[in-house]
This record gives sequence, structure tokens and C-alpha cells, in this order.
Amino acid sequence: MFAIFTTWNVSPSLGRAQESTTMACATSIAACGCTITKTGTYTVTTDLSSTQGVTSAGDCIAIKASSVILNADEHSITGPGSGTSTGAGIDVLKSSSGAFIEANSNLDDWKYGLEVQGKNTIVDDSDDADNVVGVFLSGATGANINAFEANNNTIYGVWIKGGKGNQVNSFSSIDNTETGVYIGCHDDDTRGTKCAGVPSSSGNRIYDFRSGGNGDAGMVIDLGNQGNLLIGASIGANTGGLDSIDENPSCGTDQWIDDGSVSFGVTSQSCIP
Repeated sequence: MFAIFTTWNVSPSLGRAQESTTMACATSIAACGCTITKTGTYTVTTDLSSTQGVTSAGDCIAIKASSVILNADEHSITGPGSGTSTGAGIDVLKSSSGAFIEANSNLDDWKYGLEVQGKNTIVDDSDDADNVVGVFLSGATGANINAFEANNNTIYGVWIKGGKGNQVNSFSSIDNTETGVYIGCHDDDTRGTKCAGVPSSSGNRIYDFRSGGNGDAGMVIDLGNQGNLLIGASIGANTGGLDSIDENPSCGTDQWIDDGSVSFGVTSQSCIP
């Protein structure tokens, strides 16, 4: 049985409605287009597609409640195509806290394969390919995103925008059209500038990852985003001329740490080893 709820919450920073008319997910999810509105354990029971429907924000599965466990159970979650999608395969909304997602599945052909806006979200083992952005942490705090692939996306493999205290580790971000991993928000497609009204991203820890073959750089921290830690990286063979970029003078309070086996490739400043 599905219930219908109606709320309104428009986020200017994302340019789309986060929630409108909501069809509540059953504990067994067999179709796209529902929102988890109650604490509990939910399991995807078959491959999902946007052709079955999407939420008003364009998502397949949105998580609104806190302390939710979602098991995708190796089922793919496929969107309409990165050029037409407005939503995410899985979207953890701002109101959610403490969600645990065992993705273990492909999140392909969405605007965002995985989008996290909530607090203290854990996501394990997703394959986020052929989206606009593979993994998007939008204002997320305390997230732990691990053991995933964010390859062949049309802009970024991983994007942290206004996110604080997140941990992203044990992943690859390869062959994305622009940047493998990008922390920040820039105006007019130019790095080294800030987006008005968007908080800085700080205290994020990115480690044990590979980023190569991207159309611009492998790893970028943009101006005003500080206190971030990079370690255990293998970055190289990106085609924009530089592999690792920090737009803060002398890297600010960001730490790019060589753990003995790290490779940051061709770097923008000497503060990056």
C-alpha cells in the first residue's frame, strides 16, 4: 500500500524541488518513484527504472526519514539518461539522519547517481556511472561513502558542495568528462571563484582512491574550501595539464599527505607533494 503526502521545500542551491507530492515506499521496493518516510528496513526486490515513475524531484528512491536501512540487494537503478534526468538514483534528503545504504548496485543514467544531503549517512558499494555527477554530497555532514566506482560521468565523478566532515574512501573516479573529485562551487565554469550563498566545504577526508583519465584534473579543492585531508591517492594521466589542484594560496589549511606510496601527479602548487 502506498500513501500520498504533500509538502513543499525548494532549495535554491540545487535549483529543484526537494520534495513535493510524495508516494511513500513500502518496505519491499519494486518500482522507482517513492520516498521513504518512516524509520525502518527497506529492500529493493527487482531492477528499478525511471520508466516506472520518479518522485516530483526526479528521484528513483528518496529517503526523508532518519535511521533508515536500505538494501539495494544487487539490483540496478537506471535513470532516463544523464541529459534528461533531474534527479538521483538514490537521494538522501536534508531531513534524514543516520541512513545506512548497502547499495551493491549500479546507479546509472541519472543527474546524480547518488545524492546525499542529510546527516551521518553511510553508503557502501555503489557503481555510479554515466550520470552527470556520480556521487554528489550537497550540504551533507558526517557522511561515510566507501567502496564505490564513479566513472564515465559527464561532469564530476565525486562532487562535495557545502559539505563538512565527510569521509569518502576506497573508490575510483576515472574517465569522467571533467574532474574526478571536486570540492567546492565555482561561478561561470571558472575555478578560483566562489558561488554566492554556498557554504564552504571543510573537514572532509578523501583517501585510498584512484583518479585518472579525466578530461580536466583528477582532484580539485577550490578557493575558500579548507581543512580538507587527502591521503592514499593515486592520481595521474588526466588530460587538463594538472592532476591535483588546490586553489587556496599555499593550500591554506588543506593537507595533501604523502603516506609513502601516494601519487598526486602533476600538481598546481609545491604544497601538494
